[in-house]
Amino acid sequence: MASSFKVIVIGGGPIGLTAAHALHLAGIDFVVLERRPSIVEDLGASLVVYPHTFRVLHQFGILEKLLSVGSELNHHLSITSEGYVFKEGTRYTRVRENHGYGATAFHRAELIEIMYNGLPASAKEKVLTDKKVIDIETSTTGVRVTCTDGTVYKGSMVMGADGVHSKTRHLMRNLALKDNPSRAWDPEEPYVAAYQVLFGTFPTPSEPGLGYDIQTRDKAVMYLSGTKRSWFFLYKKLPKPTKERMDYTDRDIDKLSQEFAEFPLTPTVKVKDVWPGMLGAGLTNLQEGIVQHWSLGRIVLVGDACHKLTTHLGLGYNNGVQDVVVLCNSLRGAVLASRGGNPDASTLARVFKEYESVRKSPDCSLIADIAHSGMETRMHAWANFGYYLLSRFLIIPKFVENIMVGFVISPELRKGQVLDYVPGKEPMKGKLSWLHAMRV
Repeated sequence: MASSFKVIVIGGGPIGLTAAHALHLAGIDFVVLERRPSIVEDLGASLVVYPHTFRVLHQFGILEKLLSVGSELNHHLSITSEGYVFKEGTRYTRVRENHGYGATAFHRAELIEIMYNGLPASAKEKVLTDKKVIDIETSTTGVRVTCTDGTVYKGSMVMGADGVHSKTRHLMRNLALKDNPSRAWDPEEPYVAAYQVLFGTFPTPSEPGLGYDIQTRDKAVMYLSGTKRSWFFLYKKLPKPTKERMDYTDRDIDKLSQEFAEFPLTPTVKVKDVWPGMLGAGLTNLQEGIVQHWSLGRIVLVGDACHKLTTHLGLGYNNGVQDVVVLCNSLRGAVLASRGGNPDASTLARVFKEYESVRKSPDCSLIADIAHSGMETRMHAWANFGYYLLSRFLIIPKFVENIMVGFVISPELRKGQVLDYVPGKEPMKGKLSWLHAMRV
């Protein structure tokens, strides 16, 4: 696509790299600015990928490599903090039956490495590190992005893929209020956290493919097992909901880990058994919510920069991928339809508003996924008597879980979109068809 149009992507994490792949395949020029010194950084976290996202990763040409290192979840147990197994679920096998593959756990750093190395050399050289953004300037004709090292990047638009504490979102807010100080806009910190979560990874103490939840009042654990390493998420309810950003210390991590020492991960393994061999761990508040304003002028947000899900159900990364797909499908169409392949500011504003409208509509799963993820967290932490009753008794019968998968989970997964400009053979075939077919 011969065009002067250029996208400046801020953030080189999994969603920024998703944008790099999608823009490259669309023939749209781009640069990715990552503030960290390395694209691949091992923080001890995992990501869960669902079959509708595998369809997009297939279009990127990296699906086989990813599936060779991922751990498909195939066994689900619910356990009390005292070790009593009160449910053996079938959600993972039902998802595989319906959609051709099950939810799969990946080590975050390994997934990012495969995504980065899967880029062609011409695209990989556009992914830059040590580029901490400090300013964004916009005009009727383009954008200027300035980094702390003094470098300046000029382009046609900015795509903020820089996470929950997005610098892009912060600078966009400043521009909006500078233009009109009295206008209604999202607060500086738009998300609320009711829980904190200690996440970590360690050598696998069990068979792979396990996805277990451990439940008690105001605390919960999620355990995922892989072939070589496994992961846990230890959740604790905060004294009160907060928007404050917290920087926890190693001492905070050790203290919280001791509170969970006797919690089971499996019927035979406890947190204290794996803690001495931890390969990495981190502690953060578990923000959730959705931003009201996703764009301004030539700036648009994707991923955690504009919506945040709790980590229960593992749908956050998948929704970020859907953001990029919906946005790039419309953006490519606008570039092709514009004179010289360079859509003007009003056209971009229309594309951005249409993208936001679609993602917030029932045509996509985002709003439902936010609600279901938050509900899952509160059910597992027995947030009140209603959640306790629901989690411990009402959803225990297998026919109830089958109804949940068949009428709640699968209908939302089916809505997953793919890049409409990349042809390919459908890689995910199950009992249910996809609402958005792969282009042949």
